[in-house]
Amino acid sequence: MVYKSNPLKEILHPKVAFAQLREAERVKNVTIVVLLLLFFNVVLSLLRAYFGIGTEELTKHLDRYTSEQFAFLQLLFAFGHALGGLCVPLLFLFISSIIFYLLFDIDFVKLLTIQLPILLIFLLEDLVLFPFQLFFGVKNLFSPFSLGVWGPYITKHAFIWALLRTVSFFSIWAISIQIIALRSLTEKPAQRVAMIVIAVYLFFGIIISNIYKLSI
Repeated sequence: MVYKSNPLKEILHPKVAFAQLREAERVKNVTIVVLLLLFFNVVLSLLRAYFGIGTEELTKHLDRYTSEQFAFLQLLFAFGHALGGLCVPLLFLFISSIIFYLLFDIDFVKLLTIQLPILLIFLLEDLVLFPFQLFFGVKNLFSPFSLGVWGPYITKHAFIWALLRTVSFFSIWAISIQIIALRSLTEKPAQRVAMIVIAVYLFFGIIISNIYKLSI
């Protein structure tokens, strides 16, 4: 049986899709889907850069630069956004797949496949957040879809704000899909699978929180 990677199907009908993936002898379309997701991530990152989202600190010091220098800084900013839109999803895809490969007896290509709907969910989160950033100036750290918006009311510690930002409707959705996928592909108890998935996401959450903290 050949399984064709389809992140949208895996999000909408996870139990059916991952049951088919478990029985599959070969998986197709993984590379194509990865490239498409990376392409849309890069495009969205470039759109953010084009509209100046996240350049607040740069524009504060506009008077320090000539128009040529500022244009060059904007170009560097756009390049950095594009690089981030390419590298961050790739790192998540391969590092998480490697971790799960070491913990579960599952084919590595299948592990890559079940990470793709997770990337799609986070891409959807960025797409939904984009209008709020563009029209209302909402910072990524204080997404209305996450607990990050409550951070300043709870504590003054920037790291806690950033950690709360990683807990969102979309991250909970992604964790749920991940648990369903791994439960479908392994015989491990549901509680153990859930604990491992949450631990992996907490690991990534701490790393991302440290990055966010630097931008505050």
